[in-house]
Amino acid sequence: MDCPIRLIATDIDGTLLNSHGVLPPENLQAILAAQRLGITVAIASGRFPENVYCLLQDYGLVCPIIGTNGGRIVDENLRPLAEHPMTAQAAVAVQAVLDQAGADYFAFGSNFVCSSNPAMRHHSELSDGEKITALGLSYRHGPEAARESCAQDNIYKFFVCDNVPFAPLRAALGKIEGISLTQSSPRNIEVMPEGVDKGQGVKEFAALLGVPLSQVMTLGDQENDIPMLRTAAYGVAMGNASPETKAAAAFVTNTNDEAGFAAAIRWYALGMTV
Repeated sequence: MDCPIRLIATDIDGTLLNSHGVLPPENLQAILAAQRLGITVAIASGRFPENVYCLLQDYGLVCPIIGTNGGRIVDENLRPLAEHPMTAQAAVAVQAVLDQAGADYFAFGSNFVCSSNPAMRHHSELSDGEKITALGLSYRHGPEAARESCAQDNIYKFFVCDNVPFAPLRAALGKIEGISLTQSSPRNIEVMPEGVDKGQGVKEFAALLGVPLSQVMTLGDQENDIPMLRTAAYGVAMGNASPETKAAAAFVTNTNDEAGFAAAIRWYALGMTV
């Protein structure tokens, strides 16, 4: 049968990877099979592109990346296709609210990842720090470094950790103009530029490819995936997804520990029943 899907955009954590953070062989084979058919498989993640790039290299995969929830879109060689940073005023305002609340956070810039807590290390620094710094990024630590970085460079996302109560913090952040809020798990808040999300990122990337949204498939499991699940004709929630995410999707597949990604690709993109 003719495949109705020309673009697949997938989340990573809780979707493409299992609960141990590993890419199941079935998922790897599903990506390769789709690529052999000429389907573009893009990674749409809250992670920054260089982090995703190193992960893909570990599995021998080559894919374009819709990173930082749509804030930075790059091709398979990390060449920039689109960038949407936060305004300087919004970034400074976000940082002031986070500092006043005593929240730990990471700020993601065009060439750095900075942690507000000097003892805190981003997971990518621990796993792929040397590879990522070789790509031109630096890791910075501490409140002074965070303030200087946010004042001097473009910020694409703040990732707020769960060391303070979220409800009052989210309410305070919600009063800032020029930003939007989402979550990639119940244990974080992600602060994005206004109008930037995975749905907009998928729309923008699909337009660059000349692919109509009727031929796009998206897969995810959390709040930050909802915009792209609603955007694509084939929005697929994982079996382990939050109830809100499942409600936003056209289809629900198996869990990430049951290789639900591969099952969805086989059924909807490859035309296979098993």
